Amino acid sequence: MYKIERLLIALDLTEMDELLVKYSSHLAEFLKSEKVYFIHVAKNLELPEDLRKNYPDLMAPSDESIADSIGKVVASSWESGYECEKVIEIKEGDPSEEILKWVNIKDIDMMVMGRKRKLKGGGIVPQKIAKVAQTSLMMVPEGYNFKLNKIVVSVDFSKHSKLAVEEALAISKDNNITLSLVNVFRVPSGYHKTGKSYDEFATIMKGHARTDFNDFIKRNDFPEDLDCQYVLDDDDSPADKIFDFASDQKADMIVMGSKGRTGLASILLGSVAEKVVIYDSEIPLMIVKEKGENMGFLKALLKL
Repeated sequence: MYKIERLLIALDLTEMDELLVKYSSHLAEFLKSEKVYFIHVAKNLELPEDLRKNYPDLMAPSDESIADSIGKVVASSWESGYECEKVIEIKEGDPSEEILKWVNIKDIDMMVMGRKRKLKGGGIVPQKIAKVAQTSLMMVPEGYNFKLNKIVVSVDFSKHSKLAVEEALAISKDNNITLSLVNVFRVPSGYHKTGKSYDEFATIMKGHARTDFNDFIKRNDFPEDLDCQYVLDDDDSPADKIFDFASDQKADMIVMGSKGRTGLASILLGSVAEKVVIYDSEIPLMIVKEKGENMGFLKALLKL
């Protein structure tokens, strides 16, 4: 596990900014972060020529005026009182591309983004950011007030699940936070060839999951009192199962790794993580990535 020392908060000059600053102030305290970047990317800071001619007194918002506006939001909404260095950055261009570049330039450990439902505003594409950014990601739903009493960690016993559990343990340490692990398992499509019924093979797969969990705990030297619940994915909707479980547990945060046991390297999200990112949920979601893995491929992919 690496320490999350540098947070990047993506702001878009909407009502969502106040919520993100409030949430991030508490998150930074729990993570003991040392530096927080607030970044806004404007597609164009200049007014169209025709508009400038027709309205000569109209002034385009400058990066200084935008930074001043964000500074006021930060000052009024940083409610935890946690002391760390805060930096405001205003950039121009494609929001997603600029944020991805800034993540690399400032060696960001985790990004915090809003998950909008009704609020207007756009430009930043969370799915694209989550898919290719070489940093962990925190997605905060619109209207969510910070509280952190229980964390649900989705695990499949891969190395990325190890990172997720480590991060959850680090957050919960000395903070009186309850951890609950969940494994969503499936019955393989060829089960009928074994002569077993679907329910019989589901019982077999659950038994394998229990064995995998015990091995997972031992090889990673995790606390023996960690408990895992097992949920059958009977309709190929793992995101539904994860969020339903977290909702039933009244979880305040879901933590999961970016990749599972199969697939390419963690440059891209795994299929389950990608489905979870786009899921319309009222529970904050943390996607934990292995920092810096495949950086060369990332740069080639994004043409940075």
